[in-house]
Amino acid sequence: MPLPKITAVATATPVHRFGQDDLLRLAGYADARRRGFFEASDIEGRHLFIDPATFRPNESVDELQARFARGSIELGETAARRALDAAGWRADDLDFLATTTCTGRLTPSLDARLVGRLGCRPDVQRVHVGDTGCASAVVALQQAWNHLRAFPGHRALVLAVELCSTAYFLDDRLESAVAHAIFADGAGALALSCDHAPSATGPTIVSHRTLFRSEHLPVMGFEYPGGRPRVVLSKDVRRISASMMREMADVLMDDQGLKREDVRYWVLHSAGRRVLDRAGELLELAPEQTRASRTVLRHYGNMSSATILFVLDETLRAATPVPGEWGVMIGLGPGFAAEGALLRW
Repeated sequence: MPLPKITAVATATPVHRFGQDDLLRLAGYADARRRGFFEASDIEGRHLFIDPATFRPNESVDELQARFARGSIELGETAARRALDAAGWRADDLDFLATTTCTGRLTPSLDARLVGRLGCRPDVQRVHVGDTGCASAVVALQQAWNHLRAFPGHRALVLAVELCSTAYFLDDRLESAVAHAIFADGAGALALSCDHAPSATGPTIVSHRTLFRSEHLPVMGFEYPGGRPRVVLSKDVRRISASMMREMADVLMDDQGLKREDVRYWVLHSAGRRVLDRAGELLELAPEQTRASRTVLRHYGNMSSATILFVLDETLRAATPVPGEWGVMIGLGPGFAAEGALLRW
């Protein structure tokens, strides 16, 4: 039975782009320590779904929710249409739609709102993955992979949309300042099928795995004082993240009896500069093997779950694969969880 193959990847960002100095002014931090989080981030700029001419740092919960609804639907539709166009598909070709976000909530969910806007068939099957954090694009990808294994003649679309700018909380906590220094808005989508036509140049997804370390449950996530989202982001995250990337890579490679030197492409979540530094050391990666992750971090920041699809897109743009070469794709999220996929060209 053929394995699911990535047919196309596409991304979308809000119109407005901000330099780190711009965002530092919006956040209002004046002390050296908090300014240092912005200055040492290795991020040049980020896209946010806010209008700098009208933005107020004291938006109400209702205003945050309204902005999330507008932005998630707008960015999601754009990324989805771009992926469909790149795959050469119409929306009514889709049999399965998997959406995900963790920075806001909609009922009906994002997938339901996009079915009609995109022009999907009324019998399209769908799933929405919520509240799974930065790893959730890979979780949604797993659901699409499982569907295509059951129905190999189907076509699937995976869509991750995050508006981190609608999940901000201005207070005196250092972890809030760290979050404001790195997170951004964006959407990524990928088309997936078992059709291995010569025109489908993306990698096959050979397997996927999940790894939980529940003892780290409290270190990352959201809490909601007064109904407003506030990031929980322990300083232990960078240590745990890199360690779990290594552990997940070993699990994926062991599945096929691979060694690290057998893997050419590394699609790693751009969680932050220090996470990528440590992961590169633990995985013994050459600088070019983390270049896609660092490029995305530099130009876009950390867009939570959408980030890994930006890294995949950047990897595929620069890739010169030889048939049979391997890749590893790893997302990280609260739980604490690593979600991974093994790729082969």
